[in-house]
Amino acid sequence: MLHADRRVLPRLRRSLLALVLAAGCSAAAGGSGGPPSVAVRTLHLDSQDPARETVGRLRFLGAVAVSGGGIGGLSGFVLREDGERFTAVSDRGKLVFGRLAHDGSGRLTGVSGVTHRPLPHPGGSADAEELLRLPDGGWLVAFEREHRILRYPPGFDRGEGAVTALPAPPGLEDAPRNGGLEAMALLPDGRLLVLEEGADDGVPERRGWVAGAPLRARNDWAPLTYRAAPGFRPTGAAVTPDGDVLVLERFVSMIGGWQARLVRLPGTAPAPGAVLGGEELGRLALPLLVDNFEAVAAVPGADGTTLVYLVSDDNFSPLQHTIIAQFALDRQGQ
Repeated sequence: MLHADRRVLPRLRRSLLALVLAAGCSAAAGGSGGPPSVAVRTLHLDSQDPARETVGRLRFLGAVAVSGGGIGGLSGFVLREDGERFTAVSDRGKLVFGRLAHDGSGRLTGVSGVTHRPLPHPGGSADAEELLRLPDGGWLVAFEREHRILRYPPGFDRGEGAVTALPAPPGLEDAPRNGGLEAMALLPDGRLLVLEEGADDGVPERRGWVAGAPLRARNDWAPLTYRAAPGFRPTGAAVTPDGDVLVLERFVSMIGGWQARLVRLPGTAPAPGAVLGGEELGRLALPLLVDNFEAVAAVPGADGTTLVYLVSDDNFSPLQHTIIAQFALDRQGQ
């Protein structure tokens, strides 16, 4: 969640709102699963060129702005391998469920069946910033303000089981109140990678940690460094079906507005003491579709593609949107 810069953002948000609305091409009612319903507006990639469908190595497959239905402040997003059912967490301690709709060609067209319930968050704030599904069906949720990682059992989405806290990475208590862990990824070899958003200081280097056995009682975190683009900060992470790590970065300023950058790291790269710097797959900046993108998910697509979804946190502001955008990372880009 973006808490800093609130005094300088109102004018920026007004201009961005106009640009985002200009990108929309149609409005529709979602929520076929019954109340609470959601309103859905489809969006173009480029507000000045509606026919544009590529940015960097990413091919645009549709985007929707969603309102109502309890959706808002989404900072962590997990999409099941069917490419439809999703689970998300919000900055206000909600667990949000729903289903994405796609047309016959696989392009994102809407959201339906949205439900939500409180997310148990013992030990501190409700500001959930990242969500990760574990192989055993359990879940990890990272919180900021009171920085911590909580482990939830497989049935937590049904309100079942006890919540436990993982040992925190050493030094995490020194993270900025609103700049804690915003990116988590379970690496192909079972290790857990976490990245800190950090302060809004323009420094590219961000703290990270990797743990070989995050579910054990003992603390075996090892530090590493993630090098973002200047002015950018990591806000989400996901592992592709091929085992690479996607890192989502965010930038915001009065001059440059919102920007988002998607970076790919080899799944074997995160190692103790490493300095990670990945390959930029695409960058979103005006007049392209932009907002406060904080979550990324990746699932297998047809014909060897990887489908990538970016989700924005609207900060519960009427001047921002909850946007879900779908891209394909084609085989030649992998």
